[in-house]
Order: sequence, then structure tokens, then C-alpha cells
Amino acid sequence: MDVQDDRIDRTIELAAPPDRVWQALTTPDEIGAWFHVAIEGPLASGHEVWMTMTGAKGVAKRFRVKVVEMDAPRRFVWEWHPGEIDPAVDYLREPRTRVTFTLEPTARGTRLTLSETGFTAVSLARRAKVFGDNTKGWTQVLAWFQTYVEKAH
Repeated sequence: MDVQDDRIDRTIELAAPPDRVWQALTTPDEIGAWFHVAIEGPLASGHEVWMTMTGAKGVAKRFRVKVVEMDAPRRFVWEWHPGEIDPAVDYLREPRTRVTFTLEPTARGTRLTLSETGFTAVSLARRAKVFGDNTKGWTQVLAWFQTYVEKAH
């Protein structure tokens, strides 16, 4: 893995105002609708919540997300253990990656930039896989998000 593989960056243009995008990014029920998860607990800076994703085979994948920053309607930041689905792995011993959503108003609506950083801190045994999975995954997730936020507007 090269040094440049420490981050994933994606930017999309949304036909929705920043306040609407913020609401969809930070409201548990709305996150559940586009990210396909159930969230246990409120989202607040400094708090950790459990998210549960049900896969295509009906297997529930539960993972923790720590909310780092909520600066409405500009920036939402969380940390997590990417790929946290193997019950045999002790993720508490592994650093988290940081996911940052940045919102900028545009003439059309909102420019949403997502960055995930910190992959070089992930254990070497898991690093390439989680980086590859998240590189593909964020493209899909942002497509879900765009469909959701623009349909609802």
C-alpha cells in the first residue's frame, strides 16, 4: 500500500440545500434509510453508537461509530473500525479511520465531500482489504445518499 492509499475522497453535487443534506446525514432514521443500518442511540459529538447493517444473506453486521464533530450544516465527522464484522477480531486494539462529510452550498444545492483517512494505522493484515472495500463502498453509499436526498426534496 502506497502512502497515497491512506485516504479515500469522493465529491458529489446534490440538488438539495445544505440544511436538507445535513438533516439526511445526521438524523438516525434518515441515515438508516440511505445507509441501510439501524442506529442505537442519539448522534451527538463525543458519543458512540452501535449501527447494525443487514447484508444480502440476512446476516446482521454490527459496528460502533464514534461521533467526533457535528458542525451544522457544514461538517459531520465520525470514527470507526472499517470492515468491523468479524467477531474473532479484537477491534479495540486497532486504531479507527476517520470519516468526514463536508457540505458546501452551490448554485444547484450542495457539494458534499466525503473523506476517509487513517488507513495506514489499520493492521497490515486488514489494511488492503478494508481500503479496497471502502473505496468501492463509498461510491455505492454516496449513490444511495444522492438518490435518497434528491428524491425526498
